[in-house]
Amino acid sequence: MNYKIFFIIILLNSVICLSQNELAKKGTITLADNQKIVFNNLRLINGKFTFNDVASGTEKELAIKEIKYVEDDKLSRIFTNKSVETADDVKKANEDRQHAVEEKEKKEMNEKLRIMREEAGSLKLRRNGIYITKDDFIKERISSPDEVVAKGMYGFEKPVLSKIEDNCFFYYKATDEKVKNVFAICYKGHLYFQISAILENRNKTDRAQTNDFPNSFTRVVSGGKNYYYLEASLVNQWAQGFAYGGVGGATGGAVANSMVNGKGVVWDIKNQEFNIFKNCDDYNEFIKDKYPEGVQTCERQQADILKIRETIEKIK
Repeated sequence: MNYKIFFIIILLNSVICLSQNELAKKGTITLADNQKIVFNNLRLINGKFTFNDVASGTEKELAIKEIKYVEDDKLSRIFTNKSVETADDVKKANEDRQHAVEEKEKKEMNEKLRIMREEAGSLKLRRNGIYITKDDFIKERISSPDEVVAKGMYGFEKPVLSKIEDNCFFYYKATDEKVKNVFAICYKGHLYFQISAILENRNKTDRAQTNDFPNSFTRVVSGGKNYYYLEASLVNQWAQGFAYGGVGGATGGAVANSMVNGKGVVWDIKNQEFNIFKNCDDYNEFIKDKYPEGVQTCERQQADILKIRETIEKIK
């Protein structure tokens, strides 16, 4: 008899514990009239939802019939009242959830970019202005007080760019003349190197590279104490010349243009020169003694640019 009583007591305790099981630590309750309540510690007790109302700071309870659905803090639906929710509600809830996920991803990406900008402290400290020579740039000495504006790369009419682009031309604001023969420009907090400066100050092993727009500029996308990293549309001039001359015609032009690649480039702060990753083997030669884990398998002639970016972040 005593064993039976003991068993009944255990069974009752189990039922009580299950009925008071915590469903979610945090989340949002959407009521039948679409009002929302932010909660903590949601439990189901005696057929009712019991929770701490974040807005009022008090404990409340709601009957199931009053609730349309419940989502936790990860936007996962943990309860849906099918008798209350309509097809439009489902559609809107899905749209809201998708929007919230996109906003969260956007916020995380902005945070990563903020951290990257903080890590690239030497870039942030550089003052806006024109650095005409390499020596001016190294000594952080602004060469010219003239204001500049950024314009697009293509088209006869080149309007001023409304947002920061990775590649552009710069024009003097006062005269509308194209900026030529300078080393770098810091514009609205972003550092740009002129293509001609990259080609004139490159490592001695990178001599065969060229670009059709030497007066254009390319933006530094990452930087630290050792390197500034950027990407530029460069091509081997001998191979391109052969395509134009050897093949000729429209076909030769198409082949030559197809040789242009967005190649990784670093400004080596210690050696005060640019190092162009001409191809995958050339990149591996650069990285092997600095970060062996960054060496690539070279399945194609050009290195994987995304992997280059990841690796440079490790050594910059």
